[in-house]
Amino acid sequence: MLKVTNLTKRFGGTVAVNQVNLQVNKGEIVGIIGPNGSGKSTLLHTITGVYQPDEGVIEYRNRDITRAPLEEKARMGIGRTFQNLRLFKRLTVWENLMIPAIQLKKDRKVAEEEAQELLELVKLHNHATEQAQNLSIGQQRLLEFIRAVMLNSELIFLDEPTAGFHPNMIQNFLDTLQKLHARGKTFVMIEHNIPAIMEVSTRLIAVAAGEVIADGDPKTVHANPQVVEAYLG
Repeated sequence: MLKVTNLTKRFGGTVAVNQVNLQVNKGEIVGIIGPNGSGKSTLLHTITGVYQPDEGVIEYRNRDITRAPLEEKARMGIGRTFQNLRLFKRLTVWENLMIPAIQLKKDRKVAEEEAQELLELVKLHNHATEQAQNLSIGQQRLLEFIRAVMLNSELIFLDEPTAGFHPNMIQNFLDTLQKLHARGKTFVMIEHNIPAIMEVSTRLIAVAAGEVIADGDPKTVHANPQVVEAYLG
């Protein structure tokens, strides 16, 4: 579904992403782990079009999308959330979900039914008329998550989606992720919450100093000596 070849991103003399090769197959939940400053978010930004790569090729469904900007990739079916939330804070929860529907020119009834189902799925249906800024950080992350789904995204990148969650909300998010995965969605998730990412990932990629140091079965990657050393020094 997605293939990344020799991807490199530099900022001045700093190499943030260094010759990364990875692929994502349809139906996977790929977890990406690594210590702070390892290049995880920069990798996600470069793949999704926030940053332009200095080297390498990004292919989606066998199409070269290396230079496509974020908006064009979104129209192709690549959605994402951000570590720093990008909601329309003064609009209501419902209005935030209707914006993607308007962009895609969805049938109004279909869009409203989809939005209502998603709100119930993440237990935000009682907050539909509230301004997004009045939600807790965890609730705002859930809203941004289902807004990406409203864009008909088939491949969704999640950048630390459980950051700021109350512990009771984490399981709600993980359950929702798995329900949407069961419907055919594919996910790539950066996460510092190791128990959470181990629970849902079908494959795990470890990154350190801008490079992939392990890729495979989550338990195997988590126990990899290079991964342990990257975290503990």
